[in-house]
Amino acid sequence: MNYFETIKSALDASIGGICRLRGVTPGQAHQMAKQHLELMRDEWFSGTKPNIAYQDPICRFAYLYCHTAVNANLCEFALRSSPDVVALINNKLNTLGELRVCAFGGGPGTELLALTKHLCKTRTTGTHGVVQFTLLDYVPEWAESWNALERSIRATLATRYGPFIKWPFSTSKTFSPFDMTKVDQYANLGELMSHDLYLMNYVVSEVFDSAALQALVTRMSDAAPSGAKFVIVDRNQDHVATTAAQLMTNAGLTVGAPVQTSTNMDSDEQTSALGAYPTQIGRRPRVQWQGAFWIVGTKP
Repeated sequence: MNYFETIKSALDASIGGICRLRGVTPGQAHQMAKQHLELMRDEWFSGTKPNIAYQDPICRFAYLYCHTAVNANLCEFALRSSPDVVALINNKLNTLGELRVCAFGGGPGTELLALTKHLCKTRTTGTHGVVQFTLLDYVPEWAESWNALERSIRATLATRYGPFIKWPFSTSKTFSPFDMTKVDQYANLGELMSHDLYLMNYVVSEVFDSAALQALVTRMSDAAPSGAKFVIVDRNQDHVATTAAQLMTNAGLTVGAPVQTSTNMDSDEQTSALGAYPTQIGRRPRVQWQGAFWIVGTKP
């Protein structure tokens, strides 16, 4: 599996509908995407809560093009670098045939991509396992990108393994619109929150309501089974790393040491797989993460 090939397939599937909806040509959409990327950069480094127009399909197209592959590779790197997380994944799939995963603020499906590629590398034979994937995000329109990515992933698995019965694993997804700052509105949140693996990828740095975020992580921890893993991946800024550790500790989790990382994407990932998009948009996608960290918490 290749991130950029999968993303190109999703971009190809969405650009026509975006142009019809907005009444623009592909060339105009590409230039509007470039403008959105510049605005995203400014918002992320403004020092205040980012105000990004994710409700705009061209903004989502731009994010999918530029940021999804590198963030997925970073998330995969964090997963495979933690022996405890790898052991959890293998144990659940090998003994139960099922791994329950929840991604908060997962946007276009970053964590779905990361876990799928990890399994493509590590689970080539054996009993079929199902990854029950739940995405919670306050932008319901991201469901379009998830569907497009999942179709591309399934096509890749079919090419690689043949008929579905021969696949060593598959994914089953649920997308639920969810405002992480309004956790108090849910009376039976435990029914939604009980999973084996919880992923928060670039969530802490974008949610500035620390009290609401703490309430969410605490409710997640309360609902989690013993041994569940919580993985936070984010920018390596002092206040973000400190907040991530505090969120887990205050929720009663056993917290490991944060791991800092700055490197390029894996060598099998080349932007040439995106075809003409870099030229059309006039900006290349990110291919490295600078100043990131990940940290793992465990439910006792």
